Amino acid sequence: MSTRRRLGIPVVWGAGLGLAMTAPFALANDLGWDFTPRLALSQIYTDNVALAPRGDEDHEHVSELDAGFALEREGAQARARMAYNLQALGYWRESDRSDIFHQFAGDGRVELLPERFFIDARSTFGQRNRTRDGGGDNINITGDRGDVFTLRVSPAWIQRFDDVATSELRYSYDRVDYSSSLARDVDSQSNRFLARLDSGPMFSQFGWGLRFERTETDFDDGSSVTFQTAEALGRWNVTERFSVFGVVGDENNDFEQDASRARPDDTFWRVGATFQAADRTFMEGFVGERFFGTTFGGTLRHRLRTGLVFANYDESLTTVNDFDVIRVVLPVFDESTGRPVIVDGEPVFVDLEFPDLQTGVYLRKRFEAGFAGELRRTDWALRGFDERREFELTDRTERIQGVVGNLGWRVNPRTRAFANLSLEESSFAGEDRDDTLTRLGVGVARDLTPRSTGSIEYRYRDRDSDVDARDYRENRLTARWRMEF
Repeated sequence: MSTRRRLGIPVVWGAGLGLAMTAPFALANDLGWDFTPRLALSQIYTDNVALAPRGDEDHEHVSELDAGFALEREGAQARARMAYNLQALGYWRESDRSDIFHQFAGDGRVELLPERFFIDARSTFGQRNRTRDGGGDNINITGDRGDVFTLRVSPAWIQRFDDVATSELRYSYDRVDYSSSLARDVDSQSNRFLARLDSGPMFSQFGWGLRFERTETDFDDGSSVTFQTAEALGRWNVTERFSVFGVVGDENNDFEQDASRARPDDTFWRVGATFQAADRTFMEGFVGERFFGTTFGGTLRHRLRTGLVFANYDESLTTVNDFDVIRVVLPVFDESTGRPVIVDGEPVFVDLEFPDLQTGVYLRKRFEAGFAGELRRTDWALRGFDERREFELTDRTERIQGVVGNLGWRVNPRTRAFANLSLEESSFAGEDRDDTLTRLGVGVARDLTPRSTGSIEYRYRDRDSDVDARDYRENRLTARWRMEF
């Protein structure tokens, strides 16, 4: 059994981050650590372990061990949260496929000067596909998955000038490392600088703000990307709940481009309005102009008695590495129960669609909308998205559309049934190819003891492509036992 490559750097960085964010607690005795270990054993059968084209499927039996923990502590001047999981996979038919994976996520804040000087940090370690051709998860043997490690450390100074204004100076260091030998050139480090000055309560009717931000990213292949913007904002609070605003600014970006694309440095503007209807509804929208043309944006969030409705449209310049540091997300569902993971009354989200690993900049235009909620015995979540990517270096475009739905039903106090369905359509620039990916899962989970759960789940995955060699279909059956200590 082999372990993942290049684990040394992430372990050192992760350990350093953990020590940095938890050291202040060594001096505090008022609160203890909240430590929750977890263990899960699964037996899996798949009829297409390598996601091979139809006719070339290879079935496999897999035994899975997941052992991990969640650790959290919060004090007066610092907090830390982290979670770790070790995933060991044993393959019965071909034992040389057996492997061990590690997943880690942690974040924290240290307040060195009360309400003045902070250090924020976060780190992740996990797996992702190198390209959108791969598909699957750690169970599938596709040769396209590798480890990815991210780190962000961000000190900030906040200064309040009575009721007149509030200022913030922030520096952020980001590091992204990929284990795949074919993606080493995409490794990067970024330095981000932010300075802003916002009006205080004295300006109750006419507010204002000044902002400067610069990000410099260096890739290991020798290329670099610079984003820089400076802007001024004015806001008129027409009523306590409705306001209009306008922004003017200048951006001076620097990155490699196709000769046919507009230069990425120019003045810009946007105008919009914000509406806060009580504490349950928030709406904001704007229209503006940037170097690539007319731009739009908008947000809607509305709390229902039994759920949450949300929608968002955004246009932004980004890189694949930024995507991995701050990921596009979709609802998380507990694998053993099928229930959406709820924190502070809102669903937790994870990423669904990864862009291919590559250097360079792309313009991302994304719309997403959905809702999540629960009644006495039923809970649900539905989310859809439509994303268009325009690559600055190659002048090519991609489009990804998808919808994800989940439904859970409490059969009795100890038994729960669940189902999930997702549809995703992708077009590949430069190729005469469109893919449709369908995922379906159904299962039942039962509480065996107050701390343990057993479940049986069936999953179906089907990719229908214009290129026959990219077609595949997988049926998977999983029996799982899970326990928290």
